Amino acid sequence: MDSPALSSPPTARDVINADAIRAAIVRRSQQRRDHADIARWLRSHFFRWVVNRFAQVLPVRSEDNWRVCMSAQAPAPWFLRKLAQGDADMLYIDPEHHLLREHELRMVEFFAARLDTRLAGKFHRIAFAAADAAWRRDHERMQRRSRRGWWPSQPHALADIAATPNGRFVELRASGHTLRAELAYESFHMQHCLGQFAQRERLEGGYGEHYARNCEQGRIRLFSLRDEHNRPHVTVSLALELGEWSLEQIKGKQNTVPAAKYLPDVRALLEQLRPHDGGCGDLLLLGLVAAGGDGAAGYVAFGELDDVARQRALLAAYPHLLGHHPAPGPLEQWLGLGARAAVVEQVAVPHGPVVAAALAMRRAEAAGDDGEQAAYAAAQSELCETALKQVFPQWLAASFAPADAPRGGGWLARLLGKGGPAQAAPTHRRWALAVSDPLLFRIGLVGHDTRLAAPAGIPQRIRTQVESELGFARDGAEAAVRNFCAEFFRVPCFSHPNLLETAAAPDPAAPGADPVRDLLAWHAMRQGYLLRLLAAWGLIDDARGWPLLLLNAQRVQDGFADWRAFGAAAGRGHATWLRWSSHEARNARATEVAIADYLDQYDCPWTRLSWSGFDLSEAIATGSDPPGSTVAV
Repeated sequence: MDSPALSSPPTARDVINADAIRAAIVRRSQQRRDHADIARWLRSHFFRWVVNRFAQVLPVRSEDNWRVCMSAQAPAPWFLRKLAQGDADMLYIDPEHHLLREHELRMVEFFAARLDTRLAGKFHRIAFAAADAAWRRDHERMQRRSRRGWWPSQPHALADIAATPNGRFVELRASGHTLRAELAYESFHMQHCLGQFAQRERLEGGYGEHYARNCEQGRIRLFSLRDEHNRPHVTVSLALELGEWSLEQIKGKQNTVPAAKYLPDVRALLEQLRPHDGGCGDLLLLGLVAAGGDGAAGYVAFGELDDVARQRALLAAYPHLLGHHPAPGPLEQWLGLGARAAVVEQVAVPHGPVVAAALAMRRAEAAGDDGEQAAYAAAQSELCETALKQVFPQWLAASFAPADAPRGGGWLARLLGKGGPAQAAPTHRRWALAVSDPLLFRIGLVGHDTRLAAPAGIPQRIRTQVESELGFARDGAEAAVRNFCAEFFRVPCFSHPNLLETAAAPDPAAPGADPVRDLLAWHAMRQGYLLRLLAAWGLIDDARGWPLLLLNAQRVQDGFADWRAFGAAAGRGHATWLRWSSHEARNARATEVAIADYLDQYDCPWTRLSWSGFDLSEAIATGSDPPGSTVAV
């Protein structure tokens, strides 16, 4: 019962938390009571594979990145030396990543099935690549064998646990030959390894041996969703960890995520058993979450969560849940885009024109200078095809059009007018620029014109900081700016391990705080600020910068009720990020103070600009200011 392996990067890496990864592998092995030879293999070969080849990594390119990943620990001296020397990227790997744990369980299955073979005592000679390849061959062979025969189900081997909408969940409670025959029957229909025995006639050895022994010894419990004809459709396993039954796996046929129609059945079983949530990735893939959080027993469908802040936090941490949202609006789509753009493109939800335009913008930037047509061609086959077809050609023509592009050549060209940015609709330009004004005001830059570039007089120390943050020395200015544009809407803090914990226990001193929206607000303000600085230094031109700035403004408009709510959220978001990064406490309110000072100006744009006067969706359709949009005097 496992998921297919993901492709791995080709080279070795420098992982900053290697010791924590090894400790987590050892701890889980002890909890499972793995055989000594298996535990030794995991500590050596599997650990090396994770550090050198596991694909889900976070780059650590600065002291702030270190603090975010290492939960506020001060950077180690060796890390600072490597950083100063300009070494290759250092990386962070989540020791509890669900894909890492799935690979680990796969290897435990593989070696446990060989404890009674000629390989026993020789596991240390087998590299991960060889074991993984053998596991794949085993499962391909199992699928071929499953078509050649089966063992009949034994009614006395099953115990009814829960009646469900699509049948009934039963537990496999027998022992000996009866249990093994039932495991074989389950695997025959489900095409996974639960009952795949090396010696099919005798029901001995192989993966089936591993599950049969653990079941008989009380280490795991196995459940099967059976229909009226006793055919299996979902297999669920619980594992005994520290005296508690924890959810281990939920698998459909061929180790896939169970079909969506079986979600109520799985939920009924979990409500009956109430196992501990030990971090089972299959649970979230199915769209179920622990009702109380913190691994509590009791489960609820993601779309039925009453706690909106927690729902948003889960969406930011696990963006595939966007597909389980009952009615994902613009804010939810921006959150998915902030967590991982590919998810927003893949889930079957109706994308608004602005989010579709942001996706198209990201595609073209990621494809490089010559990739616009390739990106457009790729867009044709995505689930968001309809929305992208409506917007992408228009955006494409506009973003690279000359200043005198005729009206109708694309939403940006129409919005900016025939004369280019100088003739743009003032409300839209000023509104988009105002998003980042407090951060420019904080460093002494003021000016209420409608140019993309930040006002003159940027201190040199600011340029040094920005170039370091964006990796100019490592990647070169051109590549660093291209990466900044391609990842413009991604919110890195959404991947921080403290996100869900912070959402579950909000700060009582900050009423109305919502960590995900707060981080989104801070990110939007910060990205607009960086973009305007890059424009002032001649590294981003108007054709490239205005689409990003206008779309950034729209995600702000979609997420907040007014300027003050946005400003308060950005201040809290910056404070949250600083706490996670272990900055000095005196800096925690820096943005809040800057915003308060900004609002105290006599001619503050936030007090003059109508919040409701900005609607890029309508601008995309009409190329002009929406009716009623005004600049207050």
